[in-house]
Amino acid sequence: MDDLIAAMASLTGSSADPEVLGGDRGDVVVVRVGDVVAKAHPADVDVEALRQRVEIAAAHPELLLPPLKPLQFVDDRPVTVWPYGTPVSQEDPDGAPWEESAALLARLHALPVQGPAAGTPDRIVRAIQALPPDLPHADVVLRAYEALPPLDMSGRALIHGDWHLGQLVRRGAWRLIDVDDLGVGDPVWDLARPAALFAAGVLPADLWARFLNTYRETGGVAVTTSEWDVLNIPAQAYVVQMAARALMSGLQAVEPLVEACRRIVTTQDNGDRG
Repeated sequence: MDDLIAAMASLTGSSADPEVLGGDRGDVVVVRVGDVVAKAHPADVDVEALRQRVEIAAAHPELLLPPLKPLQFVDDRPVTVWPYGTPVSQEDPDGAPWEESAALLARLHALPVQGPAAGTPDRIVRAIQALPPDLPHADVVLRAYEALPPLDMSGRALIHGDWHLGQLVRRGAWRLIDVDDLGVGDPVWDLARPAALFAAGVLPADLWARFLNTYRETGGVAVTTSEWDVLNIPAQAYVVQMAARALMSGLQAVEPLVEACRRIVTTQDNGDRG
């Protein structure tokens, strides 16, 4: 690991001491060196898809943080290199850039459709596959997943694929980061995680309204009728994914997500997926 970090640091062109960000993330390593961040992607990543995603970010610096270099490699490990941006503060949810993020997503969804398929469905499936079935409440989460219909990712827009407030940084202005799941998909999935948090009682109604209203007002194409006509199933899928991850990480906020999974199971048992 030390050799990988040193090699990643050398790609940044900075002499500052490297700092590993995000703790132990297994197959992903993120290193900050001064004002530059290098990210080592999983060894089995689709390299051509990642290359296309980096190129899309480079072509739209008004929306996505642009890379500093084309795709690099350390041995056979793909590495991307980015400018450092200030992340969203976790201390002030009301002051988070809800409107700015909604406008960025609306503009992203309006771009010409291009690139590989978005990675959203695979991400949800991986979270379920990684969930040990003997964990407390895992049975509820697994039953909720089984109750979901097939997840529709029919491509009709360029989407982020894994959007949440942690995927924003400020560098002059707010920009979207993390292109790992960027690609062609249904734009409703970029709204589904905050929708899931709202439905689970975690995200306050006023913050959800600020986000959704701004998205609509800036021309967002994901919700053109009643939002829950299109958000219901994607939001349920994200509830299941977030519950699985929360159980594995021991997060204190797991109970609202588990309770939301119980409601999904109850709804299915009653013969109503709505």
